[in-house]
Amino acid sequence: MNEKPNRIQGSCLCRSVSFEIVNDFAKLYFCNCNQCRKITGSAFASNLFVNIESFDWLAGSDGIAVYKVPNRDIAKSFCRKCGSGVPWLSSDGAMMIVPAGCLNGEPEVKGRIRIFTAEEPTWSSEFELIEVHSGFPD
Repeated sequence: MNEKPNRIQGSCLCRSVSFEIVNDFAKLYFCNCNQCRKITGSAFASNLFVNIESFDWLAGSDGIAVYKVPNRDIAKSFCRKCGSGVPWLSSDGAMMIVPAGCLNGEPEVKGRIRIFTAEEPTWSSEFELIEVHSGFPD
């Protein structure tokens, strides 16, 4: 009997773009490189990598724009309507790079790795020392 693998869906903020993927990731990469910080507008990019065979677009793939960083294997794929980051195809065509924040549920991840920490700005380090609130503070 063939069982369908555990799958998870993801989408952009406006839900114009959606996809489904096998929910089994070897690693979640937190990248602090200068390009990933610029692409996300944040302290780091949070990306999952999956074989192309494990990935299916459900809707809106024709509404995606892609910016490829010159001379690097880095890209930013986003919904043309809302601007949210969505998955993109690696330059060799074998993998989909999935921004973890566009998943609609919790990814099943075996390991987590921070990369390019030499480029991490001081303002984004030592998260364990930062004041924490479950919502906006009073």
